[in-house]
Amino acid sequence: MEKQGFALLAVSGALVVLAAALAAVVLADSSRATVFQTTTENTVSEDVISVTGQAQTTVTPDVLTILLTAEERAATPSEALARLTESVNNVVKTLVDFGLKPDDIKTVSLNIYPEYVYKEGQPPEIVRYVATYTLEVKTRRLADAGSIIEKAVNAGADYVSGVYFSLSREKSEEIYRQLLSAAATDASVKAEAVLSPLGLKTVRVKSVSISESTQPVFRAAADASTGGPSIMPGTTTVSVTVNIVYVIGPR
Repeated sequence: MEKQGFALLAVSGALVVLAAALAAVVLADSSRATVFQTTTENTVSEDVISVTGQAQTTVTPDVLTILLTAEERAATPSEALARLTESVNNVVKTLVDFGLKPDDIKTVSLNIYPEYVYKEGQPPEIVRYVATYTLEVKTRRLADAGSIIEKAVNAGADYVSGVYFSLSREKSEEIYRQLLSAAATDASVKAEAVLSPLGLKTVRVKSVSISESTQPVFRAAADASTGGPSIMPGTTTVSVTVNIVYVIGPR
């Protein structure tokens, strides 16, 4: 009987512990549900207006980038590379003597590959090796674009891979900040124009999103090149759009 009484006591104790655990789970779930409901009940709807402000300006690029490529052919890879090295060194020296900084010139690519001749019924035959070297010249001397190309070609560059104009980081950031301010002002003015006749006003800003774009518009440059072919940097149109959501209320 004592053992049986002890067993019943143990089972009763276990049931009490289990009941307490289940009560804790229920309470925990109930607590979470209460918090969720409270959050939902406290959500306040606001009257808002979404306005888009825009600003743009036309600027002249201040950075010139030219890609110059030298090419040499020879019976062996080493001979092609030796000829190419001489040509490239001559181009670089000429451009530095013209006043460009060594930091304005960098290597973009160097390639050496075989050139084949194909005859019917026979395997391809290597006839010679071709070596190419591409330099990138980046400078703010836009008026000297034609002269840079002319001197590079005369010094050993075989062709111009590309000529590009862009904005420097400093100029781009300066213009961007100005346009951001102008676009935000444009949005504010538009919001006031719409709300004022309705007896409303903006209370605060709820959210802001920004987008920007740069579109090149090529036109004749004001400054003529000092030599070589005529190079026209043209102008670039930079625009910024700001979408602002305002919380509104009575005036």
